[in-house]
Amino acid sequence: MRKTILLMTLLAVLGFSQNLLTNGDFEQDLSSGWTSETSGSVTINRNAGYQPDPDFEAMESLYSLGWGRLNQTVDVPGITLTLDFWAKFEIYGNSSTCWPVAAVTLSYLDAMNSKLGETRVYCHDQYCTWTNTPTLSLIEVTNPDWTHYTLDVAQEVSSNLPGVNPGDVSKVTVSLFDTTAGG
Repeated sequence: MRKTILLMTLLAVLGFSQNLLTNGDFEQDLSSGWTSETSGSVTINRNAGYQPDPDFEAMESLYSLGWGRLNQTVDVPGITLTLDFWAKFEIYGNSSTCWPVAAVTLSYLDAMNSKLGETRVYCHDQYCTWTNTPTLSLIEVTNPDWTHYTLDVAQEVSSNLPGVNPGDVSKVTVSLFDTTAGG
């Protein structure tokens, strides 16, 4: 059995202390602001019972082979942004040919929606073959509990993504992503 679960709440701040995301706190139905793409046996939903607080969280769970993505693309006024969220990552099973990964990704896009680069906050097993490149930055998660994450996007791009020209970034896509299909 290979399984990934990604639970997320308070995906709230992208920008200058304003929320650029629609329904970034998942308090409305996921059809408000979010789109999903799936391949395989994927469950994507929202519920108030995932974290011990009264508000809603989104959950993406994948069983066996495939992948799932819950995402939203927004126009941004530059890379002086903060991505702020709570998440809990869980993965089960492992295989050298079919390894599980759960990630929160931030893709940097130009005005034509071409991907310039990506940051992945991710939980993986020992077989994961992802590596940092000039356009891919990986931030490993090792804590299995609900954890608060803050990403200073300008710092991230300037320090870890030399292949991304900050001036070309005009949109970002925030995603909950999981896979057990080997990447």
